[in-house]
Amino acid sequence: MWLKNAKFYDSDKRSFRSGDIEVRGDRIAGLGGRAPAKAEAIDLDGRFLLPGFFDCHVHICVPTDASDPSLLWVGALPGEIALYAARAAKRMLMCGVTTARDVGGWDYHEIAVREAINQGMIEGSRLFCSGRILSITSSTTPYYRGMYEEADGVEAVKQAARKQLAQGADFIKLLATGAITSTKYEKAEAIQYRREEVAAAVAIADDNLTFVAAHAHAKEGILNAVETGCRSVEHGSFGDEATYRRMAERGTWLVPTLCTTPAMFHDKTFADRVPTHIRKRYKEVHRTRVANMKLAHRCGVAIAMGTDAGTPGNHAGDNMQEVEVMVNEAGFSPAEAIEAATMGGAKLMRVDDRLGSLAEGKIADVIATVADPLKGVGALRNVDFVMKAGRVHKRDGQPVPFL
Repeated sequence: MWLKNAKFYDSDKRSFRSGDIEVRGDRIAGLGGRAPAKAEAIDLDGRFLLPGFFDCHVHICVPTDASDPSLLWVGALPGEIALYAARAAKRMLMCGVTTARDVGGWDYHEIAVREAINQGMIEGSRLFCSGRILSITSSTTPYYRGMYEEADGVEAVKQAARKQLAQGADFIKLLATGAITSTKYEKAEAIQYRREEVAAAVAIADDNLTFVAAHAHAKEGILNAVETGCRSVEHGSFGDEATYRRMAERGTWLVPTLCTTPAMFHDKTFADRVPTHIRKRYKEVHRTRVANMKLAHRCGVAIAMGTDAGTPGNHAGDNMQEVEVMVNEAGFSPAEAIEAATMGGAKLMRVDDRLGSLAEGKIADVIATVADPLKGVGALRNVDFVMKAGRVHKRDGQPVPFL
């Protein structure tokens, strides 16, 4: 099969160039040539082709239309959470996110969805999952009964990390600091896991050839994650120049999740129903986070795109809003934001040998927009063609029948 009459993105040159793409099976077999006259081909009529996007921070089991996180899945029927997660995975695929990292599921329903996608039973983004999030004893655990795994102390952390891997987790996620979408008794600026506890989780991940992603807002929590060898820091809201320079020195990835506040406040009526203390925190943190992500970028921190889809109003299927915020508010160029959402994500997830760019031999994850996203990044919120591993899932803006 050929994808013809299009412009494809050259990740090295950060520009588009004309030429057709040959796809054989699930791989890219050729770039830049011309499709033979009688070859099976999809005419993309001048569209702009990019590699499938990565969202490195999602929670596909969390209902984003729920304004009060204290009531999540109360009274849920058997299977309801997995069905919701499957729908979220499909919505992400249809918006151009062909690969996603779920950094906190719900009783392992997301792992069941991952397996169903991998087996071809359902369609959705390619998923990498952390299982439950490792947490200290916390006032917020009742909010997230199916998401948090409480463990206090080094030995308990080791056991909890091993449990997630035994349940099929691809990596470990832990809370190095408090969270914003939490009870009024929890502070995002406060330390949760101490350095020796974070190190214990990293040791178990290392033993199992994987890594730790650390939720960290406070400067001290970020540094605890960096110095113990966590692969990524999620959010990183309250760092300073020294903190971000240390991240750059250590090669620690940052996943900023800038779109959470704009997503919540997009619908004022919805935002007004969010608990007051959470709404206030979201409003206050946004300006600081945007300024600090500009600083982290200047300091040379490696950045991968992540939306935190799953927070209130932050819906799966609108993941490209993160790229838009990176450009319009945080000062990234469109090419830099695209890099964070393609090769950045692939490198963070250690799959850049087969994903993240349009190159011969790589898996054929290809998306297309009508307009040039380098001239207007908003074009990425209107992806009208999606191919994942050589299979077309969306064409001319419409889903392609799957089964």
